[in-house]
Amino acid sequence: MRGRTLAVTIAAGTALAFAGAGSAIALTTPPSTTVTIGTTAGAALPSRYLGFSFPLNGLATPTITTGNLPQLMRTLGPGVMRWGGNVENATFWTSTGETAPDWAEFTFTPEHLQRLKTLADLTGWKAIIGVDLLHKDPARAADEAKFAKQILGSRLLAIEIGNEPNYYANYTPAQLYADFQTYRKAMVKAAPGTPVTGPSVGRVPVAADWLKDFAGREKGHVDLAALATHYYPACGRSNPEMITIPALLSTDYRTLVNDRSSLLGSLAKSLKVPGLLTESNSVSCEGRQGVSDTFGAALWGVDNQLLVAQNGNSGMFLNSDVSGVCGSPWYTPFCALTPQDDAVGQLHAQPVYYAQLLLRELGTGSFLPVTNNDLTNLRVYAVRNGTRLRLVIVNVTDPASTKPLTTTLKLPASYHHAYFYRLSASSLDAQSGITLGGHVVGRSGTYAGPDHTRLVVNGKTLTVSVPAGTATVISLLP
Repeated sequence: MRGRTLAVTIAAGTALAFAGAGSAIALTTPPSTTVTIGTTAGAALPSRYLGFSFPLNGLATPTITTGNLPQLMRTLGPGVMRWGGNVENATFWTSTGETAPDWAEFTFTPEHLQRLKTLADLTGWKAIIGVDLLHKDPARAADEAKFAKQILGSRLLAIEIGNEPNYYANYTPAQLYADFQTYRKAMVKAAPGTPVTGPSVGRVPVAADWLKDFAGREKGHVDLAALATHYYPACGRSNPEMITIPALLSTDYRTLVNDRSSLLGSLAKSLKVPGLLTESNSVSCEGRQGVSDTFGAALWGVDNQLLVAQNGNSGMFLNSDVSGVCGSPWYTPFCALTPQDDAVGQLHAQPVYYAQLLLRELGTGSFLPVTNNDLTNLRVYAVRNGTRLRLVIVNVTDPASTKPLTTTLKLPASYHHAYFYRLSASSLDAQSGITLGGHVVGRSGTYAGPDHTRLVVNGKTLTVSVPAGTATVISLLP
């Protein structure tokens, strides 16, 4: 393990108090809770789970290969970059230098794919690339797929056919599937073996019906690399005053993500393909200032990324820009601190990036069932890999008003070696000063690894006192 290790000795069943981020007058003491970890292995947390959803026209930005973006991606380990977004519906592909039509916002060429190949080689990440479905042109999409396959080779994970087609005017699920089939057949002819994904529907409730309809039509003749949807628990343009940090961390918002990701996981399982949440973040429509750019969003990210994986899905990709000075969009995992930094591609890790970093440090394994009757305050996940058990405990209460939460963990076996580290900040609305295991992401995009505090434990019960507004990772070995 990376990072410095500190030693603390405790007895099994006694309380371990993790130092919090400060105290305030008249703090509320939450009731203690008990969490039970089961033994039956569930869904896997795979190695290439993390990812970003980038705007397709970001491939026109030279600094994506010359700045520190490649290092910020490498720091997260194996991942997937999806290139699409709303601009996908206004992208004109040409391999012959044609003049773009008036509706086009971005002209996409093989030169951009070469830049993507460089980025993929620098990072080891795979790519999903979108093709325009709004302006029906299967032959042009097939030509894009052919060049993508030729240039990217094994770095190409899939071609995404369309972006959030449920928003297309006067369009139906039946039309979507018919057009999807036409595009797929054209790609098979032009570039045999090209993997495709869809339907990549949006966040509105009716989009779930489109997802179910698409999966139903696929049964019996599945030809997908993955089943994909997009999802955000809220939109920054709809009642923005209602989007607060407490709302983001509430069980109501969490239930929304749970419902869509459970549906995706079950439908993907029925088709025997991976389920991918290929575009997501705290709040759509560029996020919510003072919410999406705070430490509260980092805690949201830890909880929701683990929830989506626990529901049987193979990836969750956070929507992000590849350049721009910090500000709108507020949900981006990285941005430039100054125009000078932006000019050279010098990006700075934002709070939600630390959620991805925690998952990277957590590693792979299988989820174990967790019985937790206090979801309002506490989110707990258990991931087992061999004899090692790792617990993630997210206390979503506000440290400005709440004391640490005493939690008794009933473990699935006896453990005798343990250590912990924590994701923390000074407050839920902090926009800087965030650390994981005592360390920050450096200017270059590197991370030294967490400091670990060793615990000497014996037995199947551990009582811990978890500070408000933190995410704690506990590793246990027999």
